[in-house]
Amino acid sequence: MTIAAVATPPGEGAIAIVRVSGPDACGVARAVLRRRDGGAVGNLEPRRAWVGVAVEPGTGRVIDEVLALWMPGPASYTREDVLEIQCHGGHVAARRVLEACLESGARLARPGEFTLRAFLNGRIDLVQAESVLDVIRARSDEALRVHEALLAGALSRDVERWQQALTEPLALLEAHLDFPEEDIGALDADRILERVRSVASDLEEKLGTWAWGRTAREGFTAVLVGVPNTGKSSLLNRLLGEDRAIVTEIPGTTRDLLEGWVQAGGLPVRVVDTAGLRPAGDRVEEEGVRRARRAVERADCVLLVCDGSRGLSHEEREEARALAGRGNLIPVVNKVDLGRVPEGDLEALTGVPPVCVSAKTGEGVGHLLRVLGERAGAGRGPSAEAPLTRERHRRHVAEALGCLRRAAEILEEGRYPEVAASEIHGARRHLAELLGWGTPEDVLDRIFSQFCIGK
Repeated sequence: MTIAAVATPPGEGAIAIVRVSGPDACGVARAVLRRRDGGAVGNLEPRRAWVGVAVEPGTGRVIDEVLALWMPGPASYTREDVLEIQCHGGHVAARRVLEACLESGARLARPGEFTLRAFLNGRIDLVQAESVLDVIRARSDEALRVHEALLAGALSRDVERWQQALTEPLALLEAHLDFPEEDIGALDADRILERVRSVASDLEEKLGTWAWGRTAREGFTAVLVGVPNTGKSSLLNRLLGEDRAIVTEIPGTTRDLLEGWVQAGGLPVRVVDTAGLRPAGDRVEEEGVRRARRAVERADCVLLVCDGSRGLSHEEREEARALAGRGNLIPVVNKVDLGRVPEGDLEALTGVPPVCVSAKTGEGVGHLLRVLGERAGAGRGPSAEAPLTRERHRRHVAEALGCLRRAAEILEEGRYPEVAASEIHGARRHLAELLGWGTPEDVLDRIFSQFCIGK
């Protein structure tokens, strides 16, 4: 079936693109496109821009002047015949061109259906398909770099290398099972175990990229906490460069969670402001404090903001002690423009050197962003060029590693070669599922439903 959709965001803009893919894309082109003198299109030259008009199939009435690109399969995004029609942007032109394509026999594409066809037709694997969406949603330069590498097949090549490395030991084991009278021999057994251990080591190293890859894809969450009136909301506004939070001298102004995104070290960081931590005076404030505590538990990093214009209060000392054991704490001394800065007391309580800032003047905020960038990029390293960015990736690699570890234990014992072979088969199956081969239809539907229509 031939599908069609608008591939550009709705709203006013210079151009909009209507994309058509499928066996009857050529028929849609002949029905919808005309030369500017009204003549029929004829054969469009592949991958060369064609200028003409789009018309209503029934009446021949001109809709818009357009630019068309014809990309016959398999040398196209979907490996099917693809037609892209560029018309004027706005609310009407693209809609009417799409309606003309649908009237000519195409049906409206489902979310992500163009990329799904690219996957089903073998142009890309599932990791690359997911990376298409992640490139579109990238919030930072570093996130874009990571997902472009995955889209180019960096992780896929690793998986194919692991699969190939497991082929020989599996073949040796199965040869032994098929011909039990022929002993494998010590040399072959050592070679099998060496290959299995080598791939297991690679998988373990790849699992170590998960925290970094998830940060690159989902962002790094930093939560601002502290007692009321320490300047958390002012610091949020300063970090975001806008007045997101209401700032007053009245304690407890912030009741709900407020958040925004910044870049730190080239990475997307979500900064969350919370209610001041203190005994609640009413049900609304009680709920705000509860949400603040919950945000702390889920945070990648906790910024404990204290008032540097005075000595630490009893409540601040209690919060510092309560958070001291967390490995993700950054103490922040605010209001340094007002004089006294008790960073020594705060470091003694938390064991972490505090960052001194002024949310009012901006002093020290650049340093705080650098510290956040360092924390966010802590898992980045030489092996993180093609990190695991999704829970699906992590789960399949972890399952494959578990299979190989069990296979290695069995091989070391020198018994049950059929069980060792089964475990290696299991590892290869999980790696294949990582690339999408054999993935259940409901999983594919869930993944591609996240895409926009037209992609």
